[in-house]
Amino acid sequence: MKKSISVFLFAVCLASQLTTTSLATDKIATNRDEKGVWFINGPQDADLYDVFEEMGYAVAEDRLWQMELYRRQALGRLAELFGPDSLETDIFMRTIGYSERELQVGFDGLDAESQSVISGYVAGINRRIAEIGVNPSLLPFEFVALSEIAQSLIVPDPWTETDVLAWAVAMQRLFDPEALETDQLENAELLLDLSARFGISDAQQMFDDLRWTRDPESLTYIGYHPDGSSDWVTEPIGGHWKKLNCRPRKAAANIRNMRQRIKYHLRKINAEVKMGSYAWVISGRHTKSGNPIIYSGPQMGFFVPSITVEGSIRAGGLEISGMTVPGIPGIIIGRTPHHAWSMQVGHAHTTDYYIENPGDVTLHRFETIKVFGGLDVDLPIFRSEHGPIVNPIPFDPMRYVPSPDNPVVAWEYADWGYEFDFVKALLQMARARNLRQFHQAVRRVAVSQHFCYADRKGNIAYWMSGRDPIRPQGEWRLPQGLISGGQEWDGRFVRPLPRDHNTKRGWYAGWNNRSSCRYPTGFNSVGTIYGPFHRTHVIYRYLDKRLSRGRKVSFEDLRDLALNIATTDSFGNGGNPWEYVAKDFVRAVKQDGLTRERRKALRILRKWNGHFVRGGPNNWAFGQHRSDAWILMDKWIRKVLEMTFRDELGEGFFEDENKALLFNVLLHGLNKPGDGIRNRFDWFRNADDEGSPQTADEIIVAALDIVLADLGPRPWGRDARGEIVFRHDLLGTVHTIPFSSRSTYAHCVEYGWSGPVRIESMFPLGQSGNIAADPSGPSFDMNFFSMIPVYDGFTHRDFPLFK
Repeated sequence: MKKSISVFLFAVCLASQLTTTSLATDKIATNRDEKGVWFINGPQDADLYDVFEEMGYAVAEDRLWQMELYRRQALGRLAELFGPDSLETDIFMRTIGYSERELQVGFDGLDAESQSVISGYVAGINRRIAEIGVNPSLLPFEFVALSEIAQSLIVPDPWTETDVLAWAVAMQRLFDPEALETDQLENAELLLDLSARFGISDAQQMFDDLRWTRDPESLTYIGYHPDGSSDWVTEPIGGHWKKLNCRPRKAAANIRNMRQRIKYHLRKINAEVKMGSYAWVISGRHTKSGNPIIYSGPQMGFFVPSITVEGSIRAGGLEISGMTVPGIPGIIIGRTPHHAWSMQVGHAHTTDYYIENPGDVTLHRFETIKVFGGLDVDLPIFRSEHGPIVNPIPFDPMRYVPSPDNPVVAWEYADWGYEFDFVKALLQMARARNLRQFHQAVRRVAVSQHFCYADRKGNIAYWMSGRDPIRPQGEWRLPQGLISGGQEWDGRFVRPLPRDHNTKRGWYAGWNNRSSCRYPTGFNSVGTIYGPFHRTHVIYRYLDKRLSRGRKVSFEDLRDLALNIATTDSFGNGGNPWEYVAKDFVRAVKQDGLTRERRKALRILRKWNGHFVRGGPNNWAFGQHRSDAWILMDKWIRKVLEMTFRDELGEGFFEDENKALLFNVLLHGLNKPGDGIRNRFDWFRNADDEGSPQTADEIIVAALDIVLADLGPRPWGRDARGEIVFRHDLLGTVHTIPFSSRSTYAHCVEYGWSGPVRIESMFPLGQSGNIAADPSGPSFDMNFFSMIPVYDGFTHRDFPLFK
């Protein structure tokens, strides 16, 4: 690894600096800078087909193998390369996916401009594939390596427009926190388990404590300060719980276990896509320059190569630069001479599961899955009026025997049929010249995202995108049909989602937290059940402190906030939960009595700066040690959670339960009269063991003593920081960096009256993912690791302006 980086650095030093500004030319041309980032330049009246043909070719030069993985994942064709281990993934993706005919109908239904963009992009990819056909030495190493295993040459098939649509659909679903989760089914499993052990009355109270939908104390993008209102509900289950149509324990376990196996396999072959993200946008009245500044940090995982590429298009009426994903024609997070935007995963209620009568299920189609090293599989795909049948998978009515614990389950998705319009949305976002036009573009985005926005006119704004159908009153935390007949909705009719512009406080920010205090969440994703604690508090605390008493922030302040928050860590990969319990924990210990060990522990925490890295800001990027205070805090809080909830939830449910959620339930139990949510069940009492601690204070003190005994002598955090490992699916680990809860890509943009006056960006590894299959072994492209000097230390780099 060190040798390959040294070769790369030597090559960079020799590389000439290519011009990256707009060229006066009558044809479209692609230049690359010293990092390998492409810049497409040409006439403003150029045909978009030609512009995106250049983009497709440039991306294929860099990322052909990665695009092949994404395409095969989306189409359910991984088993052709990887054999039976990928079969379950292919079955699932084909079951919930569109047929080839539906994809073609979707493409035919697009406007002519979107079709031209996609067709041009496909033509560019295929130009690169054709070059490889003429010169097989250009074939990426991964294809060659698999060809040797298969004992026959494996080359990428030409791309089609429907391939692009299939991958775009799959990516949008991967970035929807509800689309591929199964929490409604698991909620039913949880409620059944609690009812069997504690009775219906206690079980309902416990379930409502664990699965609330609105908490007025949760932090929000729009007006995050808790207003003390009581505008929260958890839809009551009521007496109907005694009259269940089924008890789908096996169905829930089937789907959950299948999803876990699929995630594991995709991770193994480097095809798992993750989601997260943080962003902030600050009005000019709070900045030292008087200009608005926006920072976007999407968290999309750490793959080899990175899921992100960077580029610029100045042709065909477009002037835009920013980030995209291989296989997607257009800039996803971008900036133009007029405006810039961020995207972070949102939380619209998009997905519901339905318990179906087997008689209401019909065969939709058969598909054949080719399996390397195995027999072909003929897959029947069934649907109901609600959507694809996802339990059992595969569904075979000749073998399926209905049972109360293993019913037929359908997956209904609000974005179904609306996912193809992504190109139009990206074009409209790039071309917008005012808030209204950008709002119209966001409305076209089917997947739920948070958008922050800034422009050269001084505006800042926030939107949440997605499709949330208008649903009748009902119990939407559970699968429909579990209680009575279930509720129906029509995906054509959706509720308006939160948005705001030019807020009085002068900024918007978030880290995948709640959009507004009026919007309910957490129906099919426990990760979107928001309470008082959320990792985004470290952003809000920083901005509140820096902007208090009329103080102003610089570009550097807002750029380097990314490193500041990345070195906090908790259950949600960020944040500092100690701030939320410090008073209660310290009070409980002092009231019980300060032993020598307890006194030392409280002193360690009192001096703590809140970051998990030991040694202060100079060590945040590369320090190897964790703070002893962080080690103590984390183990103490986790022990309190264990002693509070394990006896009621049981071993399995406690281990699987989201710990950030349980921490918020703990806060609801510690809260004061008048706070937003108060628990209905006494979680601190342990009825199974009357000799164990029975109150919050007793648990807190006992947990500290246990943790201190387990930790032993200090230091506790030496060499404990951990690593982010960049692992290639065939070559193994190619690079590592110290762990931080950091973004996969970032841009920081400042706008003056004439446009951006400063742009900085970063992403991991490098622009290229191409590895050549040289006779001596795999050979990394010179730009495979070109971003390491920039990304690893959070240094960012200047990106050309629009001049």
